[in-house]
Amino acid sequence: MKQKINDVLKSCAAWFFAVIWITSIIYLLITGNGVIGSSAFALGVLVFSAITVAITKDEAEISTPETRKPILMWTQLLVVLFFVLLTGYRGFVFNMMPGRLVQIPIWSLFAGWFENLGGRYLPNLVDHSPGTNAVNFAGYFLIPLILLLLLGARLPELGLGKGHRVWRVVAFWVSIPVTFFIINILNGSTTLIQLARTFFGNLLRNGFSEEFLFRGALQTRLKQWMSSDWALIIQALAFAVWHLGTDTQFMGGDVLQGLALGIASHSMLGLALGIIFQRTRNLIAPSIVHVANNMFGS
Repeated sequence: MKQKINDVLKSCAAWFFAVIWITSIIYLLITGNGVIGSSAFALGVLVFSAITVAITKDEAEISTPETRKPILMWTQLLVVLFFVLLTGYRGFVFNMMPGRLVQIPIWSLFAGWFENLGGRYLPNLVDHSPGTNAVNFAGYFLIPLILLLLLGARLPELGLGKGHRVWRVVAFWVSIPVTFFIINILNGSTTLIQLARTFFGNLLRNGFSEEFLFRGALQTRLKQWMSSDWALIIQALAFAVWHLGTDTQFMGGDVLQGLALGIASHSMLGLALGIIFQRTRNLIAPSIVHVANNMFGS
């Protein structure tokens, strides 16, 4: 563990992230916003991430073929970035301009078809918005996956292969949320069926789908061109910016404050989920932790 700490202290990527995160905290303070929650969350993330590293092995990191043609590698990365931008734009419009339809050639046809499909088959399985569940699952996971496989990617390198100490990491990260859920069931605040529907709905529209897009696809494609440290940091910051609409809405419409909030909170979550993915070698653990975090936070 001491060597790991030294490696982090020597990492330019880690210092780059730290400077950006601290800058966002300072900006929030200057603009009169509280930062206790974000700071406490960041501290918890760092402690839990350090323990995650301690209970997993270094050789757990996913490797990608070194013989792949550069043109395929670039094309895979561009495909992932396209879907990150596309879905991020849709999310921004959805949160900042409620009721406005986002018409994007070709994509809108696919989205409409999946929305109808979700509305037909998912209402009894998810907590709300069955159409959105289906559209998100398609846009974050299904379509990008198909395109990446056609471009030569393999399932294990996308986080869809054998994992490493997955359930140990899951049990550690979800211990607090699960305790909270059990208490809520016992006091009658919710039921097991309601929790199951919420879990499955969150898994489709956020948890697993977002984990594939950012950890399984983006983080691994970035790693083909840079070190693991930089791939981890960039995907975490991209994850924060991708939530700009949600965070800006929370900050009353101020985009800069929304961006600062996203970096202070969502980038730390993205960092933690990236570390979990990196250390467990597949998407099961980060997906479950992501869903548990969303359910606990709501």
